[in-house]
Formats: sequence, C-alpha cells, structure tokens
Amino acid sequence: MAVAEPLETGLIFWTEKDANTHLQHLKSFGLRVCQLGIAPTLDCAAAVNEWKEAIAREGVIVSGAAVAYRGEDYANLAKVHETVGFTAPGYAAERIARTKEASNFAAALGITSLSCHIGFIPEEPASPIFTELVGIARELCDACAANGQSFTLETGQESAYTLLQFLAEVKKPNLRVNFDPANITLYGIGDPIVALDLLQKHVLSVHCKDGTSPKALGELGHEVALGEGEVDFPAFIALLKKIGFTGPLIIEREEPNAEQRDKDISLAIERIAQWKQQLA
Repeated sequence: MAVAEPLETGLIFWTEKDANTHLQHLKSFGLRVCQLGIAPTLDCAAAVNEWKEAIAREGVIVSGAAVAYRGEDYANLAKVHETVGFTAPGYAAERIARTKEASNFAAALGITSLSCHIGFIPEEPASPIFTELVGIARELCDACAANGQSFTLETGQESAYTLLQFLAEVKKPNLRVNFDPANITLYGIGDPIVALDLLQKHVLSVHCKDGTSPKALGELGHEVALGEGEVDFPAFIALLKKIGFTGPLIIEREEPNAEQRDKDISLAIERIAQWKQQLA
C-alpha cells in the first residue's frame, strides 16, 4: 500500500458525488492524497463498496476522514453556536449515532482517523456543557478505538488553551487534533502559529486554509484563497517541520463557485510547493 510523503500536498472533498468523479477530480490536480469528507447525505452502508473499489483502483491515499452533520450552518457566529457539533440543541444523539456510522464506514476503507467539529467547548470546565462534551468525546473515542482509529477534533470554535484543557479532561489516548489555522483566525481566537505550538503534541492532521479576522464582535471572518489571508503559511509549515509533523498538508477550500474553487485549489498547490521549497 502506498504511503504519503512527509508534508505531501493533498485535498479534502465531501462525498456529494460518486466516488469515481471525486477521485478523478483529485487526480486532475496532480494529487494522490485526500481527506475524505463524509457528507450528511451519504448512505454509508450503500456506498462503502463503491468507495473501497474506487480507492483501490485509482491508487489514491486517504489520510483520514471527516464527518459533517445534517442541520449544521456556518453562515455566521450565531448560527454556528446554534447548529454545529454536539452542543446544538436536540442533535446530540443523532450525531453520536452518525459519527459511529461514519467510523464504521471509514474503517471499512482502511482509514485510521475520523475528525469533526465537536461544537463550542466552554472555557469553564465546571460548565454543564463542558462536562457533557467530555462524556460524548469519551464515548466516540471508544467507538473509534474499536475500529483502530483516532477521534480527531478540528480546531476552530475555542482557544488552544481551552482545547488543551478539554483534551486533558477527556483522558483518551486516541483523542487528537486536526489543526486548521484559518479557523483560529476566522473565529478571532488567537494566533494560529502560537496555537499550533501549544497543541503540537496532539496534532495528528492539518488543513491548509486561509482567512481573515472578524471585523466586529459577534461576526466571523472570511475564508479566502490560500496566501491571501492572515495566516503566515511559511511560518506554519516551518513550525510543522520543526515539531516533527510528517502528515500531509490537506488543502481545504470552501468557495461555493466550483470554477473559482478549482482555480483557488490550483493556486494553493503552487503556493505550498513554493513555501516548501523556500524551507528546503
């Protein structure tokens, strides 16, 4: 089985089309590494053989899986609070079940990491929501461990200090971090380079995404093409090398216009190659 080169460039995409279409699109960029986003609409049981066969046939490397949930809305900060992750009122049981289903799907494809946004972790450990999320994280860590997987929390809705506190409280060896530097910027919760340094020993995977800070209290920043925002990617990649991170650099671009998104992905591939060359 092929393995990714250290810091090899890859791409995350969501399973909104058939497997062959997605994998051919990945290869059209000259890439062979991907993170598989399990969309809320995917019928995991019905799709598993199709994806397993396509991955084997195309020779791509799936570095991990991510799961999103029905009803999530990232339109603004208030909507994120109301709808994202396991803190959204009325969704916890459904999303726990979906995460376990996604874990089984990923395991059947030989994927050893499953990530998600868990929702806003409160800064205060005494908060009932903090305690509830600890319990959910432990349950999902155990479910993933049974499938030989890490359960991986994507950065974004809380500070690095709060996430460190949460990881320490959960106390599960397979609880890891998918570090997205843009999310630190988009939510206005610190410097992504400082956050990476703090979380370094917990980081299993990373996204290469860029963005700008919120312009006012209660707002979200804006995602932009890689290298056009506030994330210092030469410093980000340099720190990844310094801390011994050897996983792939997974490009994430959520631009809704497909033509523009493809242009931005191509630009990201070029820029990552340049940044890595500068550090060689």
